[in-house]
Formats: sequence, structure tokens, C-alpha cells
Amino acid sequence: MSVFVFILIGLLLVVLQTTVFMINPVWPAAPDMFYILVAFLAYRFDLIRSLLIILPVSVAMDVFSGVIMGIYPAICLVSFALLKGMAIRIPVRESIYQVPFVGVSYLLVNKGVYLILSFLAPDVLVPWSWPLMLLRVILLILVAFPLFSLFEFFDSRMQRSPISFKMLRVRSGNAFRREEKER
Repeated sequence: MSVFVFILIGLLLVVLQTTVFMINPVWPAAPDMFYILVAFLAYRFDLIRSLLIILPVSVAMDVFSGVIMGIYPAICLVSFALLKGMAIRIPVRESIYQVPFVGVSYLLVNKGVYLILSFLAPDVLVPWSWPLMLLRVILLILVAFPLFSLFEFFDSRMQRSPISFKMLRVRSGNAFRREEKER
């Protein structure tokens, strides 16, 4: 159930990222919200559930905004592997300490993608700008805190049972006498 819910959340983030927050393709203040979901999955979920969420949503993101088909799923998988490796080595599991690593990994992955795309398709690249990338990293970190909290909320709701079975059990008789018998 949690896989299905997080796929829906991921698709909602893809739609928001490609429509609402992307005024034009080179707009500098467009946070990469799906990257935050990838980071959350790397920190909190196991490998199989994470891949079941990341692959279909990254393919949808690739269809909506990809220049070279297949590059966005590759970016997501490399980012996931990098963050999963970092998550294993971090002794603290709190999101406050993990969010700065999201920014650092975002910067590293984007620089690596820029270098690879400069060989594959140099004519479609926007020139690399450190101030622009640092602005995007700062936006990513600022958006990551509320999104991590939202993802934690959904994850905790999915882990709990929606209806307690004790509430469904009907008991007849006097509750006070039942307590005395149980003692």
C-alpha cells in the first residue's frame, strides 16, 4: 500500500515540478522536488520498495521533461545509490542531519550529469553556473525540510493500521464487571 501511495505522491511532485514551478526551462528558482523524494526513499525505505517507486515515477519525469530519453531515470538511480551509500554510513537517522547531504549529493550528481551530457549532447546544455547551482541547492534544502516531514507523516500513517481491530470487537455486558474478572 505504501508503494502505491508514494508513487501517487511522486507523480504529484512531477506534475507540480514540471508545470507550476517551472515557468520556463532555465528558470533558476525551480526546486527539484522529486529529488527530495528519491532522497527520502534512500534514507527510509528498503531497496525493492524504493526501486518500485523510483522507476515508474522517474520514467514519467523523463517523458515530461527529458531531453535525452532515459537520462532522468539514470540520474535518479545514481542519486539513489549515492544517498543510500551515505545513509548506511550516517550514524544518525534524523532528517535534520540528512538534508545537507541531499544538497551535496544534488550538486555532485548535477555536475556529473553536466560532464556526461557535455560529451553526449553539447548543443542542448545550458552553460554551468555556480551561483545558479548554489541557488538551486539552497532552494532544495529549504523545500526538503517540509517535504521530509510530509513524507514521514505519510509513511507513519501507512505503517499503522487504519482501523484498530480492538475497536471492531463488540463486547456485551458491564465493562466494570469484565475488568474485575480479568484481574
